[in-house]
Amino acid sequence: MNKKIGMITGAAILAGVVGAGVYHTEASSSKEGELQIVAGENITIEEATKKLEEAYQGTVKEIELDKERNKFYYEAEIIVDKQEYDVVMDAESGEVVYEEIDDDYKNNENRDNDDRNLEAAGQQETNAENSSGENKSNLIAQEKAVEIAKQEFDGEVVQIELDFDDGRYVYELELVNGHQEADIDIHGETGDILSLEIDYEDD
Repeated sequence: MNKKIGMITGAAILAGVVGAGVYHTEASSSKEGELQIVAGENITIEEATKKLEEAYQGTVKEIELDKERNKFYYEAEIIVDKQEYDVVMDAESGEVVYEEIDDDYKNNENRDNDDRNLEAAGQQETNAENSSGENKSNLIAQEKAVEIAKQEFDGEVVQIELDFDDGRYVYELELVNGHQEADIDIHGETGDILSLEIDYEDD
């Protein structure tokens, strides 16, 4: 893949901020009302996922919306040919402003561990298919998972991740609306709500 590391002006500055641990503002900061979403100003998390997967020809492993100095960014981990890219996207313009290959994932045993985990997950999946007829081809689309979550909680999706846990695929979503935050787990094949937790924060 012909991608340049630190390809965009200002990426080095942003990288320094990321490295200093100042950039990353957890979505949980919304508990203090810090992460406020203004409708219509940012591309959605679904659109960001699609743009990144098309640009990198890979799979978004995890993506979340973060805020730095009153500006929103999507932070994503993307798997491309057994390499992991850490990417930061401007949530308003959709422009990638920072990218880095995760050398730990590439060179250390993290990738081997992930490969073993994927192999174990694959075996669990095979067992699940044999017992219940479920398989990854039956996964509901990410957009459908978002739609189901929004039916339960009227908020903006700031994080979504697909996990294989206890022999099943689960979409884990986090949504915020003002000072309210919801964590929702959705069965990846059936679309059933597995868990719903809403936090209400006082001003």
